[in-house]
Amino acid sequence: MDKKWYVLQSKPLKEKKVFEQIHKKNIEVYLPLMETVRYWSDRKKKINVPLFPGYLFVCADKNERYNAISNTIGALRYLMYQRRFAIVKEEEINNIRISLAEPERVKIENISLIEGDKVEILRGIFKGLKGVIVQFRGNYKLMVSIVEMNTTFSVELSNSDVKLLKRI
Repeated sequence: MDKKWYVLQSKPLKEKKVFEQIHKKNIEVYLPLMETVRYWSDRKKKINVPLFPGYLFVCADKNERYNAISNTIGALRYLMYQRRFAIVKEEEINNIRISLAEPERVKIENISLIEGDKVEILRGIFKGLKGVIVQFRGNYKLMVSIVEMNTTFSVELSNSDVKLLKRI
């Protein structure tokens, strides 16, 4: 059967536990994490938190999709989009992975792109990532949208690192 990426909603703060349980079932699961610093009164610590709180991605066929959520403590439901299971394209999963691999931000010197332009990154670890220019305030922010989750995230890049795909 053909495997697809589904969006699984978990209880708040239970994403890692759900991830571990599904992983133990030998089902491909992806929990994008980003590093952040948390401060307590006596210390600060770097921790990994979910990029999309309350959501994981499960790559599965019909049977695996059912097995992934069955008897998984903390798993709530699969996200629906237009009365069907929300399916995330492999390309979008790869875009998330690419973005988390090199989160540095680079200033832009050349002003030849405008808001709304669809672009593709040409070099570096971000190569192949596609998105839309959403803002210009001295820097361009490349936004990657995941329609099925109704969410976005953004990164700043050098103008020389992108190629215009479509002008709006």
